[in-house]
Amino acid sequence: MGSVAITGGPGLEWLAGKSYPFSDGAELEHSAGEFDGGGQYGVEIPVVNSLAELERLVKLLGDHGLYVTRFNETRGSFLLSDGELGDMLALCRENGYGLVVSIGPRPEYDVKGSFYRSDFGLEMGRQINNSDAFRACVEEALRLAELGCRGITVYDIGVLRVFDEMRREGVLPAEMVFKTSSHCMATNPFLARIFAENGADSITLAHDLGVPMIHQIRRLNPGLPMDVPTDVYKAKGGFIRFYELAEIVQVGAPVMLKMGASVQGHPYDRLGDAITRERVDRVARGIEVLDRHLPERTAITTKSRHYGLPAAQ
Repeated sequence: MGSVAITGGPGLEWLAGKSYPFSDGAELEHSAGEFDGGGQYGVEIPVVNSLAELERLVKLLGDHGLYVTRFNETRGSFLLSDGELGDMLALCRENGYGLVVSIGPRPEYDVKGSFYRSDFGLEMGRQINNSDAFRACVEEALRLAELGCRGITVYDIGVLRVFDEMRREGVLPAEMVFKTSSHCMATNPFLARIFAENGADSITLAHDLGVPMIHQIRRLNPGLPMDVPTDVYKAKGGFIRFYELAEIVQVGAPVMLKMGASVQGHPYDRLGDAITRERVDRVARGIEVLDRHLPERTAITTKSRHYGLPAAQ
């Protein structure tokens, strides 16, 4: 039996004429992209929200002989003191790890964000609704830059646009990188393009995107690094897609693989030695699967500006 043709009318013809995606059944293509410092993929451990957790992870990774590209703090920079942030940045700098720090305040903390904390308000995402919070984000970005941070996670496209303007004007360092959170919900190639046009150096994809959509986002946004959750908290679905890692790298490069979250029920669970060990074990398993199935000459990135290596102080 022959293949089934994809049916449609003028809409399909218009999309096809633009080379826009119109079906998840399209043939997958290999991505030739890589990070600016070389390598097709990186590995990120998310939710590293304290110096104590970072110290545990660095030690355990060393004990296992594992290398990851960067860590991602997610609670919000304004909850961490200058001293703790400075020590986290120094530890990453000394060991060659990137660190991306999330900006705050966000609506979940904001006195003027009461609607956000309702069932209906959650649909607005983490968008800021007042100028005082906007000013606080700008001040936080400047504080982070002064401390040596060179990677910021952004939740609001308006904040992203202003940060990009600050960077272009030299108010923020030229080497500062901005990545969008998964809460920005980059679910298709056109949203990804909007974030890139407004200053995003990398984007975190929505958690459950299939390989066909990852392929289309890459096809329409060549060179834009993408962060892909590969195992997620139970509160976000609890899935583990290690069997797809090699495909994700081949169609999505340059791509950052977020690993280790699936051992937790919720991103804000308190972590201790036992959970941290499980996280590292889960990362080790993911890397083992990836190494087994990747084609030759596919390499992890070790020196890209996109992963926020802290500046020397």
